[in-house]
Amino acid sequence: MPSALQSSGSISAAVAASRVLGLVRMSLQSRLIGAGALADTFSVAFRIPNLLRDLLAEGALSSAFVPTFTASLVQEDRERAYQLANLALAGILLVTGTLTLLGVVFAEPLVVAITSGWSAEKIAETAALTRVMMPILALVSVGAVWGGILNAQRNFLPFALAPVLFNLVSIAAGLGMWIAGLGGQAAVMAWSVGTLLASVAQAVVLLPYLRRLGYRVRPQLRGLVRHPGVRRIVSLMLPAIVGVAAVQLNVFVNTRFAASLGDGAVAQIEYAFRIFFLPIGVFGVALATVTATQVSEEAARGDRSALIARTGEGLSAAWLLTSASTVGLVLLAHPIVSLIYEGGRFGAAESAAVAVILQAYALGLAPYSMVKIVAPAFYSIDRPRVPLIASVASVAVNIGFNALTYERLGAPGLALGTSLGALVNLTLLRAFYRREIGGLARPGRWREFAVLAAANAGLGAVVWAAWTGLAHVLAGPLAALPRLLRALLGAGALGVVIALGFLAFAAIARAGKYPGGAQLWRMPAGLVRRLRRRRG
Repeated sequence: MPSALQSSGSISAAVAASRVLGLVRMSLQSRLIGAGALADTFSVAFRIPNLLRDLLAEGALSSAFVPTFTASLVQEDRERAYQLANLALAGILLVTGTLTLLGVVFAEPLVVAITSGWSAEKIAETAALTRVMMPILALVSVGAVWGGILNAQRNFLPFALAPVLFNLVSIAAGLGMWIAGLGGQAAVMAWSVGTLLASVAQAVVLLPYLRRLGYRVRPQLRGLVRHPGVRRIVSLMLPAIVGVAAVQLNVFVNTRFAASLGDGAVAQIEYAFRIFFLPIGVFGVALATVTATQVSEEAARGDRSALIARTGEGLSAAWLLTSASTVGLVLLAHPIVSLIYEGGRFGAAESAAVAVILQAYALGLAPYSMVKIVAPAFYSIDRPRVPLIASVASVAVNIGFNALTYERLGAPGLALGTSLGALVNLTLLRAFYRREIGGLARPGRWREFAVLAAANAGLGAVVWAAWTGLAHVLAGPLAALPRLLRALLGAGALGVVIALGFLAFAAIARAGKYPGGAQLWRMPAGLVRRLRRRRG
Protein backbone atom coordinates (compact mmCIF):
# COMPACT_ATOMS: atom_id res chain seq x y z
CA MET A 1 0.00 0.00 0.00
CA PRO A 2 1.42 3.45 -0.89
CA SER A 3 2.40 5.74 1.96
CA ALA A 4 0.19 8.60 3.07
CA LEU A 5 2.62 11.09 1.52
CA GLN A 6 2.54 9.29 -1.84
CA SER A 7 -1.24 8.82 -1.85
CA SER A 8 -1.91 12.43 -0.94
CA GLY A 9 0.30 13.87 -3.71
CA SER A 10 -2.38 14.37 -6.36
CA ILE A 11 -4.86 15.54 -3.73
CA SER A 12 -2.32 18.04 -2.42
CA ALA A 13 -1.85 19.39 -5.95
CA ALA A 14 -5.62 19.71 -6.42
CA VAL A 15 -6.13 21.34 -3.04
CA ALA A 16 -3.13 23.60 -3.67
CA ALA A 17 -4.74 24.81 -6.89
CA SER A 18 -7.98 25.42 -5.00
CA ARG A 19 -6.28 27.26 -2.15
CA VAL A 20 -4.19 29.42 -4.48
CA LEU A 21 -7.31 30.34 -6.42
CA GLY A 22 -9.00 30.96 -3.08
CA LEU A 23 -6.31 33.48 -2.24
CA VAL A 24 -6.84 35.11 -5.64
CA ARG A 25 -10.53 35.32 -4.74
CA MET A 26 -9.71 36.84 -1.37
CA SER A 27 -7.26 39.22 -3.04
CA LEU A 28 -10.05 40.48 -5.27
CA GLN A 29 -12.32 40.75 -2.24
CA SER A 30 -9.76 42.80 -0.31
CA ARG A 31 -9.40 45.23 -3.18
CA LEU A 32 -13.16 45.49 -3.80
CA ILE A 33 -14.44 45.79 -0.23
CA GLY A 34 -11.30 46.36 1.87
CA ALA A 35 -10.88 45.26 5.50
CA GLY A 36 -13.28 47.62 7.25
CA ALA A 37 -17.00 47.72 8.05
CA LEU A 38 -18.13 46.52 4.59
CA ALA A 39 -15.81 43.54 4.74
CA ASP A 40 -17.09 42.77 8.25
CA THR A 41 -20.69 42.50 6.97
CA PHE A 42 -19.71 39.99 4.28
CA SER A 43 -17.47 37.98 6.61
CA VAL A 44 -20.20 37.55 9.22
CA ALA A 45 -22.92 36.82 6.64
CA PHE A 46 -20.74 34.17 4.99
CA ARG A 47 -19.76 32.75 8.36
CA ILE A 48 -23.35 31.99 9.45
CA PRO A 49 -24.11 29.27 6.83
CA ASN A 50 -20.51 28.11 7.13
CA LEU A 51 -20.85 27.58 10.88
CA LEU A 52 -23.74 25.21 10.18
CA ARG A 53 -21.92 23.69 7.20
CA ASP A 54 -18.89 22.86 9.33
CA LEU A 55 -21.20 21.49 12.00
CA LEU A 56 -23.17 19.15 9.73
CA ALA A 57 -21.38 18.61 6.42
CA GLU A 58 -17.62 18.89 6.72
CA GLY A 59 -17.49 17.88 10.36
CA ALA A 60 -19.98 15.39 11.72
CA LEU A 61 -21.37 14.05 8.43
CA SER A 62 -18.01 13.41 6.77
CA SER A 63 -16.63 11.75 9.91
CA ALA A 64 -19.67 9.45 10.21
CA PHE A 65 -20.54 8.79 6.57
CA VAL A 66 -17.16 7.68 5.16
CA PRO A 67 -16.47 4.80 7.61
CA THR A 68 -20.11 3.62 7.40
CA PHE A 69 -20.23 3.73 3.61
CA THR A 70 -16.79 2.06 3.42
CA ALA A 71 -17.94 -0.73 5.73
CA SER A 72 -20.99 -1.28 3.52
CA LEU A 73 -18.74 -1.53 0.45
CA VAL A 74 -16.34 -3.96 2.13
CA GLN A 75 -18.86 -6.14 3.97
CA GLU A 76 -21.86 -5.97 1.60
CA ASP A 77 -21.83 -4.72 -2.00
CA ARG A 78 -21.88 -1.52 -4.06
CA GLU A 79 -25.65 -1.56 -4.67
CA ARG A 80 -26.44 -1.61 -0.96
CA ALA A 81 -23.79 1.03 -0.27
CA TYR A 82 -25.39 3.31 -2.88
CA GLN A 83 -28.81 2.75 -1.32
CA LEU A 84 -27.33 3.88 2.00
CA ALA A 85 -25.89 6.96 0.28
CA ASN A 86 -29.29 7.95 -1.14
CA LEU A 87 -30.93 7.54 2.25
CA ALA A 88 -28.23 9.72 3.83
CA LEU A 89 -28.69 12.27 1.04
CA ALA A 90 -32.44 12.49 1.69
CA GLY A 91 -31.88 12.90 5.40
CA ILE A 92 -29.29 15.63 5.06
CA LEU A 93 -31.45 17.51 2.53
CA LEU A 94 -34.36 17.41 4.96
CA VAL A 95 -32.28 18.75 7.83
CA THR A 96 -30.28 21.38 5.94
CA GLY A 97 -33.28 22.53 3.92
CA THR A 98 -35.13 23.24 7.14
CA LEU A 99 -32.15 25.04 8.65
CA THR A 100 -31.71 27.10 5.49
CA LEU A 101 -35.34 28.25 5.65
CA LEU A 102 -34.98 29.15 9.33
CA GLY A 103 -31.78 31.05 8.57
CA VAL A 104 -33.51 33.11 5.90
CA VAL A 105 -36.45 33.93 8.19
CA PHE A 106 -34.38 34.68 11.29
CA ALA A 107 -31.31 36.20 9.64
CA GLU A 108 -31.34 39.42 11.66
CA PRO A 109 -31.51 37.77 15.11
CA LEU A 110 -28.68 35.47 14.01
CA VAL A 111 -26.51 38.46 13.12
CA VAL A 112 -27.31 40.13 16.43
CA ALA A 113 -26.33 36.93 18.26
CA ILE A 114 -22.97 36.53 16.52
CA THR A 115 -21.84 40.18 16.74
CA SER A 116 -21.40 42.73 19.48
CA GLY A 117 -21.75 46.50 19.43
CA TRP A 118 -22.82 46.83 15.79
CA SER A 119 -25.19 49.56 14.59
CA ALA A 120 -28.73 48.74 13.43
CA GLU A 121 -27.75 49.64 9.85
CA LYS A 122 -24.74 47.33 9.85
CA ILE A 123 -26.84 44.50 11.28
CA ALA A 124 -29.55 44.98 8.63
CA GLU A 125 -27.00 44.98 5.80
CA THR A 126 -25.39 41.79 7.16
CA ALA A 127 -28.81 40.09 7.48
CA ALA A 128 -29.61 40.83 3.83
CA LEU A 129 -26.35 39.17 2.75
CA THR A 130 -27.04 36.23 5.06
CA ARG A 131 -30.38 35.54 3.34
CA VAL A 132 -28.62 35.38 -0.02
CA MET A 133 -25.96 32.93 1.13
CA MET A 134 -27.94 30.61 3.46
CA PRO A 135 -28.56 27.97 0.70
CA ILE A 136 -24.79 27.34 0.71
CA LEU A 137 -25.45 25.11 3.74
CA ALA A 138 -27.62 22.63 1.80
CA LEU A 139 -25.39 22.72 -1.30
CA VAL A 140 -22.18 21.94 0.57
CA SER A 141 -23.89 19.24 2.65
CA VAL A 142 -25.03 17.45 -0.51
CA GLY A 143 -21.51 17.79 -1.87
CA ALA A 144 -20.13 16.22 1.33
CA VAL A 145 -22.23 13.09 0.80
CA TRP A 146 -21.20 12.84 -2.84
CA GLY A 147 -17.56 13.48 -1.97
CA GLY A 148 -17.72 10.76 0.67
CA ILE A 149 -18.93 8.28 -1.98
CA LEU A 150 -15.98 9.17 -4.19
CA ASN A 151 -13.36 9.17 -1.41
CA ALA A 152 -14.51 5.83 -0.01
CA GLN A 153 -13.79 4.29 -3.42
CA ARG A 154 -10.34 5.95 -3.55
CA ASN A 155 -11.49 8.42 -6.18
CA PHE A 156 -10.08 11.35 -4.22
CA LEU A 157 -9.31 13.85 -6.97
CA PRO A 158 -12.81 15.02 -8.09
CA PHE A 159 -13.88 16.09 -4.61
CA ALA A 160 -10.50 17.76 -4.05
CA LEU A 161 -10.89 19.64 -7.35
CA ALA A 162 -14.50 20.78 -6.79
CA PRO A 163 -13.45 23.85 -4.74
CA VAL A 164 -11.33 24.91 -7.74
CA LEU A 165 -14.56 25.51 -9.66
CA PHE A 166 -16.02 27.36 -6.68
CA ASN A 167 -13.08 29.75 -6.71
CA LEU A 168 -13.09 30.16 -10.50
CA VAL A 169 -16.77 31.14 -10.50
CA SER A 170 -16.16 33.52 -7.58
CA ILE A 171 -13.17 35.09 -9.35
CA ALA A 172 -15.21 35.54 -12.53
CA ALA A 173 -17.90 37.30 -10.48
CA GLY A 174 -15.28 39.52 -8.82
CA LEU A 175 -13.70 40.46 -12.14
CA GLY A 176 -17.15 41.31 -13.48
CA MET A 177 -17.70 43.61 -10.52
CA TRP A 178 -14.26 45.18 -11.04
CA ILE A 179 -14.99 45.86 -14.72
CA ALA A 180 -18.46 47.21 -13.91
CA GLY A 181 -16.97 49.53 -11.30
CA LEU A 182 -19.26 48.35 -8.51
CA GLY A 183 -18.48 49.65 -5.05
CA GLY A 184 -19.95 49.93 -1.58
CA GLN A 185 -22.97 47.86 -0.58
CA ALA A 186 -23.75 46.97 -4.21
CA ALA A 187 -20.35 45.30 -4.54
CA VAL A 188 -20.88 43.29 -1.35
CA MET A 189 -24.32 42.10 -2.50
CA ALA A 190 -22.99 41.12 -5.94
CA TRP A 191 -20.11 39.28 -4.26
CA SER A 192 -22.62 37.35 -2.12
CA VAL A 193 -24.66 36.30 -5.17
CA GLY A 194 -21.47 35.19 -6.91
CA THR A 195 -20.52 33.12 -3.86
CA LEU A 196 -23.90 31.35 -3.93
CA LEU A 197 -23.58 30.54 -7.65
CA ALA A 198 -20.06 29.22 -7.01
CA SER A 199 -21.45 26.85 -4.36
CA VAL A 200 -23.96 25.47 -6.88
CA ALA A 201 -21.14 24.79 -9.33
CA GLN A 202 -19.01 23.12 -6.65
CA ALA A 203 -21.71 20.55 -5.90
CA VAL A 204 -22.95 19.88 -9.45
CA VAL A 205 -19.45 19.25 -10.86
CA LEU A 206 -19.25 15.95 -8.91
CA LEU A 207 -22.20 14.37 -10.73
CA PRO A 208 -20.35 13.12 -13.85
CA TYR A 209 -17.74 11.34 -11.69
CA LEU A 210 -20.46 9.70 -9.62
CA ARG A 211 -22.24 8.45 -12.73
CA ARG A 212 -19.02 6.78 -13.92
CA LEU A 213 -18.98 4.80 -10.69
CA GLY A 214 -22.56 3.69 -11.27
CA TYR A 215 -24.16 5.96 -8.65
CA ARG A 216 -27.50 7.62 -9.46
CA VAL A 217 -28.90 10.47 -7.38
CA ARG A 218 -32.20 9.17 -5.98
CA PRO A 219 -32.88 10.64 -2.53
CA GLN A 220 -34.93 8.10 -0.61
CA LEU A 221 -36.94 8.71 2.55
CA ARG A 222 -38.59 5.28 2.75
CA GLY A 223 -36.69 3.16 5.25
CA LEU A 224 -34.61 6.13 6.43
CA VAL A 225 -35.29 5.57 10.13
CA ARG A 226 -34.98 1.77 10.08
CA HIS A 227 -31.82 1.32 7.98
CA PRO A 228 -28.90 0.07 10.17
CA GLY A 229 -26.34 2.07 8.17
CA VAL A 230 -28.30 5.29 8.69
CA ARG A 231 -28.60 4.48 12.37
CA ARG A 232 -24.84 4.02 12.59
CA ILE A 233 -24.29 7.33 10.80
CA VAL A 234 -26.62 9.07 13.24
CA SER A 235 -25.01 7.37 16.26
CA LEU A 236 -21.59 8.54 15.07
CA MET A 237 -22.85 11.99 14.10
CA LEU A 238 -24.51 12.89 17.40
CA PRO A 239 -21.32 12.95 19.49
CA ALA A 240 -19.46 14.45 16.52
CA ILE A 241 -22.08 17.20 16.26
CA VAL A 242 -21.58 18.01 19.93
CA GLY A 243 -17.81 18.06 19.38
CA VAL A 244 -18.00 20.19 16.26
CA ALA A 245 -20.63 22.34 17.95
CA ALA A 246 -18.06 23.09 20.61
CA VAL A 247 -15.65 24.22 17.89
CA GLN A 248 -18.37 26.33 16.27
CA LEU A 249 -19.23 27.80 19.64
CA ASN A 250 -15.60 28.82 19.78
CA VAL A 251 -15.90 30.50 16.35
CA PHE A 252 -19.13 32.14 17.48
CA VAL A 253 -17.62 33.52 20.70
CA ASN A 254 -14.43 34.63 18.97
CA THR A 255 -16.49 36.46 16.33
CA ARG A 256 -18.24 38.35 19.10
CA PHE A 257 -14.88 39.16 20.70
CA ALA A 258 -13.54 40.38 17.33
CA ALA A 259 -16.68 42.39 16.55
CA SER A 260 -16.33 44.23 19.84
CA LEU A 261 -12.78 45.33 18.90
CA GLY A 262 -14.14 47.80 16.30
CA ASP A 263 -14.51 47.92 12.51
CA GLY A 264 -12.17 45.66 10.57
CA ALA A 265 -11.15 43.10 13.19
CA VAL A 266 -13.55 40.40 11.95
CA ALA A 267 -12.38 40.84 8.35
CA GLN A 268 -8.69 40.96 9.31
CA ILE A 269 -8.98 37.64 11.14
CA GLU A 270 -10.75 36.16 8.10
CA TYR A 271 -8.05 37.37 5.71
CA ALA A 272 -5.30 35.91 7.91
CA PHE A 273 -7.14 32.62 8.32
CA ARG A 274 -7.48 32.20 4.55
CA ILE A 275 -3.70 32.31 4.13
CA PHE A 276 -3.25 30.01 7.13
CA PHE A 277 -5.73 27.61 5.52
CA LEU A 278 -3.58 27.22 2.39
CA PRO A 279 -1.07 24.79 3.97
CA ILE A 280 -3.89 23.26 6.06
CA GLY A 281 -5.71 22.40 2.84
CA VAL A 282 -2.68 21.42 0.79
CA PHE A 283 -1.14 19.18 3.44
CA GLY A 284 -3.47 18.63 6.40
CA VAL A 285 -6.73 18.03 4.54
CA ALA A 286 -5.06 15.97 1.81
CA LEU A 287 -3.30 13.72 4.33
CA ALA A 288 -6.45 13.48 6.45
CA THR A 289 -8.55 12.47 3.41
CA VAL A 290 -6.21 9.62 2.53
CA THR A 291 -5.66 8.55 6.15
CA ALA A 292 -9.40 8.52 6.94
CA THR A 293 -10.08 6.14 4.06
CA GLN A 294 -7.12 3.90 4.91
CA VAL A 295 -7.97 3.58 8.60
CA SER A 296 -11.64 2.96 7.78
CA GLU A 297 -10.62 0.06 5.53
CA GLU A 298 -8.25 -1.40 8.14
CA ALA A 299 -10.88 -1.06 10.85
CA ALA A 300 -13.49 -2.76 8.65
CA ARG A 301 -11.03 -5.66 8.20
CA GLY A 302 -10.29 -5.74 11.94
CA ASP A 303 -6.55 -5.11 11.43
CA ARG A 304 -5.63 -2.92 14.40
CA SER A 305 -1.86 -2.93 13.77
CA ALA A 306 -2.34 -1.76 10.18
CA LEU A 307 -4.69 0.98 11.42
CA ILE A 308 -1.96 2.24 13.77
CA ALA A 309 0.62 2.09 10.97
CA ARG A 310 -1.56 4.17 8.63
CA THR A 311 -2.14 6.81 11.30
CA GLY A 312 1.59 6.91 12.07
CA GLU A 313 2.44 7.44 8.40
CA GLY A 314 -0.01 10.31 8.20
CA LEU A 315 1.45 12.00 11.28
CA SER A 316 5.03 11.60 10.06
CA ALA A 317 4.14 13.21 6.73
CA ALA A 318 2.24 15.98 8.52
CA TRP A 319 5.28 16.79 10.70
CA LEU A 320 7.45 17.00 7.59
CA LEU A 321 5.16 19.36 5.70
CA THR A 322 3.48 21.52 8.34
CA SER A 323 6.57 22.31 10.42
CA ALA A 324 8.26 23.82 7.37
CA SER A 325 5.10 25.77 6.52
CA THR A 326 4.98 27.16 10.06
CA VAL A 327 8.55 28.48 9.88
CA GLY A 328 7.92 29.98 6.45
CA LEU A 329 4.67 31.71 7.45
CA VAL A 330 6.13 33.19 10.64
CA LEU A 331 9.16 34.65 8.80
CA LEU A 332 7.37 35.78 5.64
CA ALA A 333 3.95 36.78 7.02
CA HIS A 334 4.19 40.48 6.13
CA PRO A 335 5.43 40.18 2.52
CA ILE A 336 2.89 37.39 1.85
CA VAL A 337 -0.03 39.44 3.19
CA SER A 338 1.14 42.55 1.34
CA LEU A 339 1.51 40.68 -1.93
CA ILE A 340 -1.89 38.98 -1.77
CA TYR A 341 -4.14 41.69 -0.37
CA GLU A 342 -2.62 45.15 -0.57
CA GLY A 343 -4.19 47.51 -3.10
CA GLY A 344 -7.46 49.36 -3.65
CA ARG A 345 -9.33 49.60 -0.34
CA PHE A 346 -6.66 47.53 1.47
CA GLY A 347 -3.63 49.55 2.60
CA ALA A 348 -0.27 49.08 4.35
CA ALA A 349 -1.81 49.43 7.82
CA GLU A 350 -4.21 46.58 7.11
CA SER A 351 -1.31 44.45 5.81
CA ALA A 352 0.65 44.96 9.02
CA ALA A 353 -2.37 44.06 11.17
CA VAL A 354 -3.23 40.92 9.21
CA ALA A 355 0.42 39.75 9.19
CA VAL A 356 0.62 39.64 13.00
CA ILE A 357 -2.64 37.65 13.15
CA LEU A 358 -1.25 35.24 10.54
CA GLN A 359 1.88 34.63 12.62
CA ALA A 360 -0.27 33.71 15.61
CA TYR A 361 -2.33 31.32 13.51
CA ALA A 362 0.80 29.72 12.03
CA LEU A 363 1.85 28.45 15.46
CA GLY A 364 -1.16 26.12 15.41
CA LEU A 365 -0.60 24.77 11.90
CA ALA A 366 0.95 21.41 12.88
CA PRO A 367 -1.51 20.48 15.66
CA TYR A 368 -4.48 21.73 13.62
CA SER A 369 -3.50 19.43 10.73
CA MET A 370 -2.71 16.43 12.95
CA VAL A 371 -6.08 16.54 14.69
CA LYS A 372 -7.66 15.86 11.29
CA ILE A 373 -5.40 12.81 10.88
CA VAL A 374 -5.82 11.25 14.34
CA ALA A 375 -9.56 11.86 14.92
CA PRO A 376 -10.89 9.65 12.03
CA ALA A 377 -9.35 6.55 13.64
CA PHE A 378 -11.79 6.83 16.55
CA TYR A 379 -14.81 7.05 14.22
CA SER A 380 -13.59 3.99 12.32
CA ILE A 381 -13.68 1.90 15.53
CA ASP A 382 -16.98 3.43 16.75
CA ARG A 383 -15.42 5.55 19.51
CA PRO A 384 -16.86 8.97 18.55
CA ARG A 385 -16.90 10.24 22.13
CA VAL A 386 -13.11 10.50 22.21
CA PRO A 387 -12.83 13.30 19.62
CA LEU A 388 -15.81 14.91 21.34
CA ILE A 389 -14.03 15.06 24.71
CA ALA A 390 -10.82 16.38 23.13
CA SER A 391 -12.71 18.96 21.11
CA VAL A 392 -14.73 20.28 24.05
CA ALA A 393 -11.60 20.55 26.18
CA SER A 394 -9.71 22.43 23.49
CA VAL A 395 -12.60 24.85 23.01
CA ALA A 396 -12.82 25.48 26.74
CA VAL A 397 -9.11 26.35 26.79
CA ASN A 398 -9.47 28.55 23.70
CA ILE A 399 -12.47 30.50 24.95
CA GLY A 400 -10.97 30.87 28.42
CA PHE A 401 -7.68 32.18 27.03
CA ASN A 402 -9.42 34.60 24.66
CA ALA A 403 -11.86 35.88 27.29
CA LEU A 404 -8.91 36.74 29.53
CA THR A 405 -6.68 38.30 26.87
CA TYR A 406 -8.71 39.64 23.91
CA GLU A 407 -8.91 43.21 25.21
CA ARG A 408 -5.16 43.29 25.83
CA LEU A 409 -3.89 41.20 22.87
CA GLY A 410 -6.60 42.14 20.35
CA ALA A 411 -7.17 40.13 17.17
CA PRO A 412 -3.74 38.39 17.24
CA GLY A 413 -4.64 37.04 20.69
CA LEU A 414 -7.80 35.44 19.28
CA ALA A 415 -5.70 33.65 16.65
CA LEU A 416 -3.21 32.57 19.32
CA GLY A 417 -6.07 31.11 21.34
CA THR A 418 -7.09 29.02 18.31
CA SER A 419 -3.54 27.65 18.05
CA LEU A 420 -3.45 26.84 21.77
CA GLY A 421 -6.79 25.04 21.50
CA ALA A 422 -5.54 22.92 18.60
CA LEU A 423 -2.49 21.88 20.64
CA VAL A 424 -4.70 20.80 23.55
CA ASN A 425 -6.96 18.87 21.17
CA LEU A 426 -4.03 16.96 19.65
CA THR A 427 -2.45 16.21 23.03
CA LEU A 428 -5.64 14.63 24.32
CA LEU A 429 -6.25 12.67 21.11
CA ARG A 430 -2.75 11.21 21.24
CA ALA A 431 -3.25 10.18 24.88
CA PHE A 432 -6.62 8.54 24.13
CA TYR A 433 -5.19 6.87 21.02
CA ARG A 434 -2.52 5.16 23.10
CA ARG A 435 -5.17 3.87 25.52
CA GLU A 436 -7.94 2.93 23.05
CA ILE A 437 -5.99 1.73 20.00
CA GLY A 438 -2.26 1.48 20.65
CA GLY A 439 0.98 3.42 20.82
CA LEU A 440 1.96 5.53 17.81
CA ALA A 441 5.58 5.97 18.88
CA ARG A 442 8.05 3.98 16.80
CA PRO A 443 11.80 3.29 17.05
CA GLY A 444 14.03 6.11 15.91
CA ARG A 445 11.47 8.86 16.47
CA TRP A 446 13.86 11.10 18.45
CA ARG A 447 16.45 10.92 15.68
CA GLU A 448 13.68 11.87 13.20
CA PHE A 449 12.73 14.89 15.32
CA ALA A 450 16.38 15.97 15.46
CA VAL A 451 16.57 15.78 11.66
CA LEU A 452 13.34 17.76 11.39
CA ALA A 453 14.64 20.42 13.77
CA ALA A 454 17.84 20.75 11.73
CA ALA A 455 15.87 20.98 8.47
CA ASN A 456 13.65 23.74 9.87
CA ALA A 457 16.67 25.61 11.24
CA GLY A 458 18.24 25.49 7.79
CA LEU A 459 14.99 26.63 6.21
CA GLY A 460 14.68 29.53 8.64
CA ALA A 461 18.27 30.70 8.15
CA VAL A 462 18.02 30.63 4.33
CA VAL A 463 14.63 32.36 4.24
CA TRP A 464 15.62 35.07 6.71
CA ALA A 465 18.92 35.86 4.97
CA ALA A 466 17.49 35.77 1.44
CA TRP A 467 14.43 37.91 2.19
CA THR A 468 16.40 40.44 4.24
CA GLY A 469 18.72 41.02 1.29
CA LEU A 470 16.01 41.16 -1.37
CA ALA A 471 13.72 43.37 0.74
CA HIS A 472 16.58 45.85 1.15
CA VAL A 473 16.98 46.02 -2.63
CA LEU A 474 13.20 46.39 -3.21
CA ALA A 475 12.94 49.17 -0.62
CA GLY A 476 16.10 50.94 -1.82
CA PRO A 477 17.28 51.05 -5.45
CA LEU A 478 13.94 49.78 -6.84
CA ALA A 479 11.64 51.92 -4.68
CA ALA A 480 11.16 54.52 -7.43
CA LEU A 481 9.73 52.00 -9.92
CA PRO A 482 5.98 52.02 -10.74
CA ARG A 483 3.79 50.23 -8.17
CA LEU A 484 2.75 47.40 -10.50
CA LEU A 485 6.33 46.65 -11.52
CA ARG A 486 7.48 46.69 -7.89
CA ALA A 487 4.66 44.30 -7.00
CA LEU A 488 5.71 41.90 -9.76
CA LEU A 489 9.35 42.07 -8.67
CA GLY A 490 8.26 41.52 -5.06
CA ALA A 491 6.25 38.45 -6.08
CA GLY A 492 9.24 37.09 -7.96
CA ALA A 493 11.57 37.75 -5.04
CA LEU A 494 9.17 36.02 -2.64
CA GLY A 495 8.94 33.03 -4.96
CA VAL A 496 12.75 32.77 -5.12
CA VAL A 497 13.03 32.93 -1.31
CA ILE A 498 10.38 30.23 -0.83
CA ALA A 499 12.09 28.00 -3.41
CA LEU A 500 15.48 28.41 -1.72
CA GLY A 501 13.95 27.61 1.66
CA PHE A 502 12.25 24.52 0.24
CA LEU A 503 15.50 23.24 -1.27
CA ALA A 504 17.39 23.76 2.00
CA PHE A 505 14.69 22.00 4.01
CA ALA A 506 14.29 19.07 1.59
CA ALA A 507 18.06 18.59 1.27
CA ILE A 508 18.55 18.30 5.04
CA ALA A 509 15.48 16.05 5.44
CA ARG A 510 16.78 13.76 2.68
CA ALA A 511 20.32 13.69 4.05
CA GLY A 512 18.97 12.82 7.51
CA LYS A 513 16.76 10.07 6.02
CA TYR A 514 13.54 11.50 7.47
CA PRO A 515 10.56 9.43 6.14
CA GLY A 516 9.42 11.10 2.93
CA GLY A 517 12.46 13.41 2.78
CA ALA A 518 13.86 11.81 -0.38
CA GLN A 519 10.46 11.95 -2.04
CA LEU A 520 10.12 15.63 -1.10
CA TRP A 521 13.54 16.35 -2.64
CA ARG A 522 12.51 14.62 -5.89
CA MET A 523 9.17 16.41 -6.08
CA PRO A 524 10.27 19.44 -8.21
CA ALA A 525 11.99 17.19 -10.76
CA GLY A 526 8.89 14.97 -10.86
CA LEU A 527 6.66 17.96 -11.57
CA VAL A 528 8.94 19.06 -14.41
CA ARG A 529 8.83 15.56 -15.94
CA ARG A 530 5.04 15.52 -15.77
CA LEU A 531 4.80 18.89 -17.48
CA ARG A 532 7.14 17.73 -20.24
CA ARG A 533 5.08 14.57 -20.78
CA ARG A 534 1.88 16.60 -21.03
CA ARG A 535 3.44 18.96 -23.54
CA GLY A 536 4.65 15.98 -25.53
